[in-house]
Amino acid sequence: MFWFLQALGPSGWEEAVVEAADPVQWPVNTEPGAGEDQQHHLVLRTASGESFEVWGKDRHLGQSSGTWLRAEISDVGRGVQAIEVGGRRTTVDSGGLGIFVAALTGLGFLAGALGACADAKRPIPAIAGAVAGLGAGALPVLLLF
Repeated sequence: MFWFLQALGPSGWEEAVVEAADPVQWPVNTEPGAGEDQQHHLVLRTASGESFEVWGKDRHLGQSSGTWLRAEISDVGRGVQAIEVGGRRTTVDSGGLGIFVAALTGLGFLAGALGACADAKRPIPAIAGAVAGLGAGALPVLLLF
């Protein structure tokens, strides 16, 4: 739930400068394509001194060191969701695969718990216990707001 809220939760815009624009190392037997196929890696520093790393394939991420831009930073987990350069918003890699795996794992645990509740001799108290456990696990993440 934390990763989900970090990627899609509330956020705010902050001014940042590109500290480094490193080329991404490509596998030995492949060549980077033109335009959208080229991977970009930026190191950003906000006015408050926080440092962030972002990745993406959008050509608007091809910025040089010293470029000022706006970064959309999530309130939960302080991760960069997007950058804005010259009035154009560009999303950056925020660990979407990690969010998917975490959600899939959580749903698997929930399905296992509900399956165990269905096999219990007293399913109503078992389901109530499973829901209470889910709420107790989600409560610390929700309190981050």
